[in-house]
Amino acid sequence: MARKRQLDDDALYEIATYLSRPEAQTEIHAELPVKQQQKFEAEYADATDDYPLPSAGSQNQQPYYVWPAGTNKQGRQLRIYFVRWSPGPSPIQGLYTDRGKWKDKYRINHSNLVMQLFECGFILGDNSANQERIAQFMQRRFPVVMDDD
Repeated sequence: MARKRQLDDDALYEIATYLSRPEAQTEIHAELPVKQQQKFEAEYADATDDYPLPSAGSQNQQPYYVWPAGTNKQGRQLRIYFVRWSPGPSPIQGLYTDRGKWKDKYRINHSNLVMQLFECGFILGDNSANQERIAQFMQRRFPVVMDDD
């Protein structure tokens, strides 16, 4: 399967703003094989300014699950779960999956987008109460756009 590209700044700004709203109830989950744990944790620390990771769980505990050695899992899977509310930005259309099996939430499978969201102040786990953190990171990431709002 082809890797999804990073979003351009305009699309990222729209999506991050949308997902940061409390109505979205945004959660971010990560699943990865143990051989990728060290690299992911370094990238996460860099993107989030060393925000603490939740404990890597066993028995498929979310939001952070590391598959043990020997498990038939190839790459990291970074997912966004959220409640869709209107109006949704056009860049998010087509990114989400609606199958009704993720706690009544929509899901986006897009590791590059998740890493970009970490740079916008999002963290692993529930982001519903992170508006202040996200606003600070967004101001750094998009200073011109934020000053115009």
